[in-house]
Amino acid sequence: MKVCLFALSIAILMAGQIVLASEPGFEYTAPGTTEAPVIDGILDDAIWAIAPEARVEHINDDAGTPVDAAYVAIAKAAYDTDNLYVAYRNGDPNPDQVTTTAPGHDQDVWKDDEIEIFIEPALAGTQPYYHIMINAANTTQDSETGGIEGAWEPALESAVQIEADAWVVEIKIPFADLGESSAPVGAQWGWNFNRHIMSGVDMWVAWSTTGAGFHTPERFGVLTFGPTATAVEPVGKLAVSWGSLKK
Repeated sequence: MKVCLFALSIAILMAGQIVLASEPGFEYTAPGTTEAPVIDGILDDAIWAIAPEARVEHINDDAGTPVDAAYVAIAKAAYDTDNLYVAYRNGDPNPDQVTTTAPGHDQDVWKDDEIEIFIEPALAGTQPYYHIMINAANTTQDSETGGIEGAWEPALESAVQIEADAWVVEIKIPFADLGESSAPVGAQWGWNFNRHIMSGVDMWVAWSTTGAGFHTPERFGVLTFGPTATAVEPVGKLAVSWGSLKK
């Protein structure tokens, strides 16, 4: 009996650690889709009409200082059987003046106007986790933190569009490059949407703020792989089977 109680106590403690391995209050439910978005940087695909919004709007400090409204980014995520999709609309009053100096793939993209995605499938608040950066010229950088430098090269597909008051990035990430054979429906992963703003300012911005730097997995938010949305004819909008996702 004592052994059972001890085992139960350990299980409860471990469960508590898992719950604490993310920043409270930052949870995002990604809808599934049977109609993959076209990766063109134009967010007119049906799935983006229903995917929830994550506001990337706070300076990445412990105070969570809000950025000016003109610089708020709206980020979204969705998935199908084989791929994870991410979209950002990065507010910027001067999108034609963004900094894009990175000379090529895996070369100092973080110094530019760029977005960052952190993906930690184990939801353990520790390494390893995946890190993707894409600047406003669609130059990419990726790494598996805790792995061999340069060893992780996912088959990303991405596109960028410059708008009047924002720049938009759309990304496809194969689940095969994230250690999954197919979509982990119902699973929860550690996750963060981040951004570096360089056009006239120098700000590191986050959805879930992590303090001194972005690489703080115990303070990532949580991404849940929600139910699949289905197309509604004839207007091309989406319905979803889970009522709470509609809310």
